[in-house]
Amino acid sequence: MLKHIIATLILLISTGVNAAYIDTINGPQSAFHIERDGKKLKKIAPFQPLKSGDKITVRKPTHEFEQIRDKENSISLALDEGKFKTLRYADTQEKPYIVTAATHSPNLVNGVMNTVSVWFNRLWKNDIQTQPLHVLDGEAGTLPPPMSMYLFKGKNAQLIAGDRELHLAWYGGKSPYQIQVYQIGTKKVLWDEKESTTIEITFKKQQLKLGNYQVVVTDAQGKDVVAEFTALTDAPSQDSEAQAIEQSNLPALSKKTLLAALLAKQGGWYFEAYQRVASITGYYPAQLVKQGLEMGERPE
Repeated sequence: MLKHIIATLILLISTGVNAAYIDTINGPQSAFHIERDGKKLKKIAPFQPLKSGDKITVRKPTHEFEQIRDKENSISLALDEGKFKTLRYADTQEKPYIVTAATHSPNLVNGVMNTVSVWFNRLWKNDIQTQPLHVLDGEAGTLPPPMSMYLFKGKNAQLIAGDRELHLAWYGGKSPYQIQVYQIGTKKVLWDEKESTTIEITFKKQQLKLGNYQVVVTDAQGKDVVAEFTALTDAPSQDSEAQAIEQSNLPALSKKTLLAALLAKQGGWYFEAYQRVASITGYYPAQLVKQGLEMGERPE
């Protein structure tokens, strides 16, 4: 852990003061141009730190598919002292927006953003909002894609025990679906839904006791996908990065999303991280984390 903190601090010193960070992006990567020291940044994403002097241009859509969900291309920046600024094509049509110097000094929060922005860049490029839509149930006369639950990719999926909702997602198969969640070694089914027509579901609060659980999703053709998770009493301990985010003056949704991203890095806690962003609506970075974890993407 000490080596990690030292490495983060070295990164901050070597990269200088962050003047702002990207909060929310609406549109494909081709719609935005950020220039630093005369060179175009190859990677941009939510939570990416920006430097003083960075020049930002929002381009006018040249194709109907470049406007995501009928919204105008835009990029929102979190500036110093909790201020936000949203840039659209009209704001940078005549000249780029130039990021100005921040009044604060480098800190561990900026280091977290430097780290997670790499993951967010990958998530944004793979975002289903910017990709052609696929019919999950298959087209007429074709077989539906096989069922899969990438949310449980890997091992040791863990949740914190207690009175809580449960969020699940899967892909493929043919609706309607039956979803059952039960504790291994017992006959009691904790959550049960027999006629779900969607590929994700939120179960109402139940008392999740300590132990191992199995999730079974069965489609209309009797094919199923099975996954397991473990309920524990102890929450994952907060490291210095998580504590820095918690104590920062970042907006509440930014904190929740960053903390979920950090939690997803800790061993088998990616399933718990998913629970913490699955219910957040209207905040694009949280949607990216939710989508990424559903597709089996994990931060490094």
